[in-house]
Amino acid sequence: MRNTFGKCPYCSKTVMKGAMRCVACGKTLQTPEEQLAAIEKLQSKQKFNINRLVHYTIMLTILGLLYYYFSERLIGAIKNIIGI
Repeated sequence: MRNTFGKCPYCSKTVMKGAMRCVACGKTLQTPEEQLAAIEKLQSKQKFNINRLVHYTIMLTILGLLYYYFSERLIGAIKNIIGI
């Protein structure tokens, strides 16, 4: 497990790594630029990717249709290859 806690450089209390402020002393631990970068990084991770969902849906639909229409041929071809 990763160590997710560190020490405040001002009061030496335990704070979460990447925290913007120390809860104990209230000092700012990151510059405003670092804070904005951290917020943007979090938001980009949380974005819902509709394109990926559409691609997976289309792919699963095509695979389902191929299986539905060609499953007998596929099973027959596999049986011929195996020699059953």
